Amino acid sequence: MDYTKRVVELKRLQREARLYVGIPKRAKEGERFPVLYMHDGSNLFSDEESFSGVSWGLIEAYRDFPDLPRVIVVGLECAQGAERLEEYSGFPISHPELESYTPKPVGGKGGLYLDTIVSEIKPVIDRKYPTLPGSEYTGMAGASMGGVVTHYAALTRGEVFSRFGCLSGAFFLSERDVLQATEKADLSRVRRFFLSVGTRETAVGDEDEYVRANRALYTALSQKLDPERLRFTLVEGGIHHESEWAKLIPSVIRFLFSDIENSRIPGRP
Repeated sequence: MDYTKRVVELKRLQREARLYVGIPKRAKEGERFPVLYMHDGSNLFSDEESFSGVSWGLIEAYRDFPDLPRVIVVGLECAQGAERLEEYSGFPISHPELESYTPKPVGGKGGLYLDTIVSEIKPVIDRKYPTLPGSEYTGMAGASMGGVVTHYAALTRGEVFSRFGCLSGAFFLSERDVLQATEKADLSRVRRFFLSVGTRETAVGDEDEYVRANRALYTALSQKLDPERLRFTLVEGGIHHESEWAKLIPSVIRFLFSDIENSRIPGRP
């Protein structure tokens, strides 16, 4: 996999962001690929650009596991500061530890953020790259708050995305809303859902909150999705860090896309 990056204007969100696109190597003429949209895009490919100094290692994943399903990976850079929390949650979020970070309630712009991906980013990707554009070929994944907004996409954007990866999701920040919405949602279009959490997660909140909320979400999802479509991984000793998510990303991609063969679409070059 190789990747490119460029700056794009996000009109709905009224900001600019770097857009990263990872492209499978040795694509054959006429070959088209599923697409995985990811959050915190600057953390995906390069240690130098990653927030923590360690990336998800997508380039290395495809080098080390050449049998991984080949997908186009699209990463969108996050907003800065509290605005990231605003965009990555479809519900209001709160926690005592957030009060020193932002004095006002945050969250609730998740729908606007997803609209930006659906209406401003995806059309460009489908036009410029050899994608399989249908919802059955399109996934979304993220970690921490990126996992939270990925879950929100599963609840609200099933006509566009059908494969979801939520790693270390901070669901405890809006747990009641998350669980109630999951129980009410129509998830019949979800083809694959990967959920994981480590036993030593700490960021905002503590390890007990992360594990409890993710277990509760898994229980709610298991009432909607059969075992073939749902996977829950409890990572013993796993921490809240890109180095952990780099270990998981091959399994995420394999689970989300292993049932798809790259296809040629008649009538398209």
